[in-house]
Amino acid sequence: MASLFSGWNPLKFFPEYCGPHQVGTVDVEIPAGDLTAPANAPEDAQPTVAFRIFYPCEKPESNETDRPVRWIPQPQRATIASFAKFIGCKEKVASAISYVPQQLYWIKLPAHRNAKILDPPTSNGKWPVTFFSHGLAGSRNAYSQICGDLASNGMIVIALDHRDGSSPIQYVRATNNTEAHIVSPVKIPHEPVTKEVYDARDKQLRIRLWEMSMAYEALVKIDKGHSIENLDSNTSRLRKERSEVLLQFNDMMDIHRPGKVTWAGHSFGAATTVQLLKSIFYYKDRTEVDGNPLLTPHADAAVIQQIVPESPTLLLDMWGLPLKSPEQRFLWERPLPSYAVGGPNGANILSVLSEAFQNWEDNLNINKFIVAKPSRSRRPSIAPRLTREKGRLLPAFARLRAPSPASDSGYASSSSFSRSTAPPQLSRQISMETGLTTPSQGSSSKLSKFSQRSSGERTPGPHMFYVAMSQHFNQSDFGILFPWIALRLTKAEEPERILELNTRAMVQVIREAGIEVSGGDDPDILDKEGGVRRWIRLVVEEEEGDEAEAISRPGALGVVNRKLSVSAGSVRSLASVPRQPRDGMTMGQKMEAQFGRVEAGLEMPIAAAA
Repeated sequence: MASLFSGWNPLKFFPEYCGPHQVGTVDVEIPAGDLTAPANAPEDAQPTVAFRIFYPCEKPESNETDRPVRWIPQPQRATIASFAKFIGCKEKVASAISYVPQQLYWIKLPAHRNAKILDPPTSNGKWPVTFFSHGLAGSRNAYSQICGDLASNGMIVIALDHRDGSSPIQYVRATNNTEAHIVSPVKIPHEPVTKEVYDARDKQLRIRLWEMSMAYEALVKIDKGHSIENLDSNTSRLRKERSEVLLQFNDMMDIHRPGKVTWAGHSFGAATTVQLLKSIFYYKDRTEVDGNPLLTPHADAAVIQQIVPESPTLLLDMWGLPLKSPEQRFLWERPLPSYAVGGPNGANILSVLSEAFQNWEDNLNINKFIVAKPSRSRRPSIAPRLTREKGRLLPAFARLRAPSPASDSGYASSSSFSRSTAPPQLSRQISMETGLTTPSQGSSSKLSKFSQRSSGERTPGPHMFYVAMSQHFNQSDFGILFPWIALRLTKAEEPERILELNTRAMVQVIREAGIEVSGGDDPDILDKEGGVRRWIRLVVEEEEGDEAEAISRPGALGVVNRKLSVSAGSVRSLASVPRQPRDGMTMGQKMEAQFGRVEAGLEMPIAAAA
């Protein structure tokens, strides 16, 4: 009888994580004043930075206290009511809803709070690190399945809490100088797309990029064993003792070698990831005439050395509208760091869309444009501007061109590195029998559960796929917790498989970037010939070669026009100011300066959550 009713239960608990390791979590909130500021704090930035750490852990013994990790954080009723208001419920209705779903209060993650971290079985004795940025209506809790899956596959995952007004509610603890308070959601319309809308999203992005850079600074201090105050005491209501969990992460994280940290996000979080990477990588190239930057890092910011062409970039159902801000044209025109001279040329870029977002043509074109190899319209005829004395030549690295014009992005940056200065690669050997990578002599025998590819074995990128019969929320926890509702209202099927496919692709891209992760090599998931059920490859137009040939196809001109567009139709008057062609302009800029800008509006359906 119980099994009969469970089939009709619209609520489902989390499945076990797919990797071989148990997963621990610890919640972190650190006063911003205790960290080395990577940049000036933006307007309305909060006095603390908060995130959850997912990490491989030892399973607690039967005699040890194993506190549950609740999906809905305390205070739970207020959190549920805030989410109800966020999706449009009136105040009284939201308050009533908060009393109804009592089952929600008992949902817990298949993780162990404050558990002891597992000794890394990697060759360098450190766990790889991934940062994850959430989307609209999200939080550090909303992607616990995918973050936990990554951790179970042998990495430390930092799930950010963004206090930019994109969450239904955010609680900020008191510091020595500030009182505890709540950050309420900011209402920004999806349409019409006006200058005010772009400005509001830019403001949110400034906070998000600053928070991610601050979280990275926090991890550097934690890894070095510095004393750092965690405002979240990690205590329970019954047991009041404080748990100083952060001390165990000392010297456990591979965050000092350039390019070894992975950057990921969903929807607005994926757009945040793109803007963070570009803002850091190209910050020296930006001038005063290039608009108001989202982030200007200090010269000693730790994150500058971390973000390089080799940095793995994982974008889940990216929402493209924030990337088209007229104020951020500078970033729009530049490719992801992967395409810098000497970089992996897109092999470390993964974009996974839901079928719903794949069907959204305008957004799909933006996604393709962002992950694609630079087209001729984005390749400058000379090296980019760099800070230098008037009349002096550009440094040699800025004039460097790749041997093959097809792989030459045209962009050289001080962030890119030559072979002589590249971070050392882990020594690996390939098994002639299995084809899988195995530890070189002298490595720990424990590494047998881990796999890594050398850079020469990479599957050519960029990698772009979508999952059939999936919706935007399927990459968050909502699809897996409410499958009955999702199936009947949106026709989304097999939510667990959707997340499994996402995780497999993410782990494989990290593995092929030369980072040690658990499990065996999984080349099928990135195979461009297909063969994995419901896993469908998307062709990124630029990877097919001749752009002129693409223009000749029906409807292709409109796609290229959209790619040259930065401003939306609703801000056309702002974007139509003519500019004189000048040295350093891309071909697209010169054409626009002479003949006017080609524009296309972007409208996001209200029902499409980001």
